[in-house]
Amino acid sequence: MAPSVADLNITETEEGKFASNLGTAHEFLVTAILMRLGFDVSVSSVKGGPYDLLITVYEKGPNSTQYIIRGAVKTASKTGDVRFTAGQRAGVNRIYVPGVKKYKYSLEHNDLVIGVDRFTLDLYLIPTRFLEKFGDTRRVTRLQPLRNNWDILLNWNEEFLGDLEKQLG
Repeated sequence: MAPSVADLNITETEEGKFASNLGTAHEFLVTAILMRLGFDVSVSSVKGGPYDLLITVYEKGPNSTQYIIRGAVKTASKTGDVRFTAGQRAGVNRIYVPGVKKYKYSLEHNDLVIGVDRFTLDLYLIPTRFLEKFGDTRRVTRLQPLRNNWDILLNWNEEFLGDLEKQLG
């Protein structure tokens, strides 16, 4: 089979280190994709916070009012789940005490969660306001209306987001 840009860990890097590197790679990929689409994007220089990117979005199309929103990039699991929690970390030489720092994202933390499908590199743009109705994770198969849906960033307004939220049930 021919090589693909979606190939994973061909160097056989240790799993914890690779998971950390994959998350960082996806932050850069999301930044690059959004910039290619014409959006202004800034990468947060503070790691471990509740958001990774600052993204300029539009209220009603490219010539309308602009807003800056906070985006968190999350790699979908091998089974296709996007996790909406933070505060816990895997990796090398980490001591993890369950339940101590874990929290679920809310509008206090960020405005948008961008799930990255590790196998296809599709992006799932999930407004944080939707998370109130979701559990701690959601399978990408249940997020199809949000897959590569750039209209979310071009129509960051109550009416558009409300209609989209209804589609998700």
